[in-house]
Amino acid sequence: MVAFSLTLIFTVLTVGVSAEETLLVATKQGDVEGALSENGYYYEFLGIRYGVPVKFRAPEEPPIFSGVYKADNREVLCPQFPAPDPLASPSDNEDCLVLNIYVPSQLQDTSLPVIVFLHGGGFGVGSGSSTFYGPQYLVSHGVIVVTINYRLNAYGFLNLGISEAPGNAGLKDIRAALRWIRDNISNFFGNPDNVTVFGEGSGGLAAIYLTMSESTKGLFHRVISESGTPFAPQSFDANPLNTAIKIAKTLGVNTKDPYDLFEIYSESSISKVEEAIGKQMNAQSVFLPSIEKVFDDEEPFLLDTPFNMLTTGKIPNPVPMIIGLNTVEGLTSTLDYYTITSQMDRIKNEDYSALDQRSLIVPSKEKSEFRNILKDTYFVNTTTDEALVGGIINLNTDFSYVGPMSLFCNLYANSSGLPVYTYIFNFLGNRNLGRILTNSTLEATANRDELFYIFELERLPLPMDEDDARMVTFMTMLWTNFAKFGMPTPDSSNGEWVPYPYHLAIDLEPQYVTELTPDRAYFWRSIYYKYGAELPRK
Repeated sequence: MVAFSLTLIFTVLTVGVSAEETLLVATKQGDVEGALSENGYYYEFLGIRYGVPVKFRAPEEPPIFSGVYKADNREVLCPQFPAPDPLASPSDNEDCLVLNIYVPSQLQDTSLPVIVFLHGGGFGVGSGSSTFYGPQYLVSHGVIVVTINYRLNAYGFLNLGISEAPGNAGLKDIRAALRWIRDNISNFFGNPDNVTVFGEGSGGLAAIYLTMSESTKGLFHRVISESGTPFAPQSFDANPLNTAIKIAKTLGVNTKDPYDLFEIYSESSISKVEEAIGKQMNAQSVFLPSIEKVFDDEEPFLLDTPFNMLTTGKIPNPVPMIIGLNTVEGLTSTLDYYTITSQMDRIKNEDYSALDQRSLIVPSKEKSEFRNILKDTYFVNTTTDEALVGGIINLNTDFSYVGPMSLFCNLYANSSGLPVYTYIFNFLGNRNLGRILTNSTLEATANRDELFYIFELERLPLPMDEDDARMVTFMTMLWTNFAKFGMPTPDSSNGEWVPYPYHLAIDLEPQYVTELTPDRAYFWRSIYYKYGAELPRK
């Protein structure tokens, strides 16, 4: 194993602003016009429609148009409720299936690698808008960046087990966007045979789900997942009909009939449905991916559980992967004020049902024992609010990230036989968004701390000192090398990132480290193998 000691040099972006102010590109639907960005680094094509939503189902292809579409719509968001999240905004706009394309203004090659970014937000909120994800750091490495919107919460993941609402519409949106990219990206100087799908949180998980669908073969060639993994409570719904029934009750209707439920969700206003979802605990992840039934008039996306595919070695579409996490991901769970205060109140009153995990199915006769195990592990001290919050943070870190990530990396590496580059993001700087939002003083990284060393947050500009700049250069170099060459460190003479089972700590002085809290990962795994929602039931 080569010692890892990359030299980090901050490259100041410079371009000669001799490029034309606009760029006209032909697509299958018609001509689109992009504009040179204010900094002159890239052309931006914003708000290009890649699909037309069909409520609760796979989208249709966008219509052909005449004339020239001026691609300058910066802020398109799919329907979502108000959330305490700087990367989201409330919306009731169903016509939201758009993508944004960013092309370097100084082209060194006419067939560039393509990086497609999928935003996070728990499958409930978020957008690929340039307001949230400025692409300049990635584009500076000579790649094309595409960010996309996909339908969220009920409109993206309602699964009633009937053809009118078969499930996973949001994942089918992503599939449709990748098909549009395959058919059109060469006209934007991109290479359709070199596409890397990259996501954070639920976006990273969505990228992993692409490997688990027969219908996405050939549409992408690599995956990068930041803080997104199967087996977490916010990754999969083992009983989506029950979820639909629960939210319908909040809408004032008590029924278990799928067709009645379809009528309720179809005829209720978007704002009313979003309000009902927003009132739930863990509201961002109420509606989730699920297994579909097969219908003649709908191309399915997910026909088996990730666990079954991984343990049987039958992953339909495996590709090389970068995947990793921050050290205390659960810190940002404190931002969901309604959920965490409700959990605290219930635990104080010895209602330990607040510890139940959606990713586990615990038999009724064993629930008391299960809750006691979690209480004794995470809540020995409940005398202060600080101790309670600390327990909830550690529980969420282990059950949503550390344990699931450990299991997934092991299963995927073994079943795919492909390289999996695993990392732990350790750098503490001025752009660690999770730490900023939580006002954390812990010497630890939180969820989203790595994200804005890859993107610029236009809505909330973050400071950058010399160390931050070095980290931006380092991370974007690793990510774009992976997109270009299939490995993050193609020149091993300058240091090499060796795949799993090695784990790279990403910091100013990168080094190999052990798996994050392996004892806690083992604890989670022992529980998951007993109660996991995806495990086959006798």
